[in-house]
Amino acid sequence: MKKIIFSLLSIIVIVCGCNPVVDDIQAGGVVNESDLVLDVHATTDGGNQIVMTNNTSKVGSYWNYGTGYSSLQNDTVCLPFLGEQKITFTGLCGGGTVTTTRTVNITQIDHAVAEQWGLLAGTGTTGKTWVWDSTAEAVYGTGGYLAEFVPDWTPVTLSDTDDPDGYMVFDLNGGANFIRYKGDGTVAESGTFSFDMSSTKVDPDDDSQWSIGVLKLSGATVLNGYIYGTTDPLYQYDILELTDDTMVLCAAPDGTEAWDNGTFWLFRKK
Repeated sequence: MKKIIFSLLSIIVIVCGCNPVVDDIQAGGVVNESDLVLDVHATTDGGNQIVMTNNTSKVGSYWNYGTGYSSLQNDTVCLPFLGEQKITFTGLCGGGTVTTTRTVNITQIDHAVAEQWGLLAGTGTTGKTWVWDSTAEAVYGTGGYLAEFVPDWTPVTLSDTDDPDGYMVFDLNGGANFIRYKGDGTVAESGTFSFDMSSTKVDPDDDSQWSIGVLKLSGATVLNGYIYGTTDPLYQYDILELTDDTMVLCAAPDGTEAWDNGTFWLFRKK
């Protein structure tokens, strides 16, 4: 009996050694871009509310519409930008992905978007111009980080800034555009902007809200766009106040604690 069992085991080992295990599950194919059945359109003529629909059988959806992403087969979003907007669709197939784009032309913001877009850049094609707040005693300088809202420790008056007549323009023409101009009207820098109103900070003394969001710039900085006492360009700022008429920003090096030096900027709508 032992010899029989040994012989059977030997046969099994030989068979397994000669016939490796093969995964017979075949990967699915990838749909051709031309076979995607997509519908991307505005709900009104030239409007900013966009419907995105994927009617392609057995293909999952991943939409990139510029200000966010969606994995729904059918979704409706409101874009804050004017002009031609490119929406990227990635189809999730059994054997991989296929990517294509669709374009919509937005001529009017007729559906509500996050109000900060309008507060920063207005709703028209001319954008919104910001200058130093000439009504303030000091428009730049240092104050108590996470505690104060004005530069009252080392105040810099309007006349002592790098460019008292300089100004900044935010617009939504084709994207979130930012341009800083010199006082003579020539372009100093140009780039883009974004914001995150979920990123807030509190005053540790009483747990009251200190900042309401974060403004991020790319390729350009605000007037006097550096931490007081330094020269390195700064591209991210805490938003302390943002209304249709005023904007107050603050920034400090990473690790700065409450009541240490924070740098403040005070602007107003032109």
